[in-house]
Amino acid sequence: MTSLEDAPRTTTPTDRPDAPAGRRSRSRWGVPILFAVLLAAFAAGIWGSYREIFPGRGLYRVTGVFEDRWGETAILVRHEAVPGLMEEMPSMAFFSESRELLDRADLHSGDRIRFTVRQLPDKLVIVEIQKVR
Repeated sequence: MTSLEDAPRTTTPTDRPDAPAGRRSRSRWGVPILFAVLLAAFAAGIWGSYREIFPGRGLYRVTGVFEDRWGETAILVRHEAVPGLMEEMPSMAFFSESRELLDRADLHSGDRIRFTVRQLPDKLVIVEIQKVR
């Protein structure tokens, strides 16, 4: 009869006392490292979504439909609600920083647009504008 001490033992490569220390440490840290990387990627995605809506202090993103242009720097827009600023509006005038900004956008009535506005004490000024498909 053989004793338990004499019976052959089966070990995995990482359980063996003579296994390299690096192999044991990699298997122990693999899951926490993977978790940390996935968590960082998730946080970066959320931050990007947040920045899409809130680009910076005093700046807001507006999405709507271009209706008409008034003079050199004003446009009339039917826009959706702007988080942190205002509710949806059937028509509202926005002013551009420059005439060239609106000329480059090449807007036509009915175009869907997204633009960034800076809130000033007496008005909202468009600092960036683009058509949305």
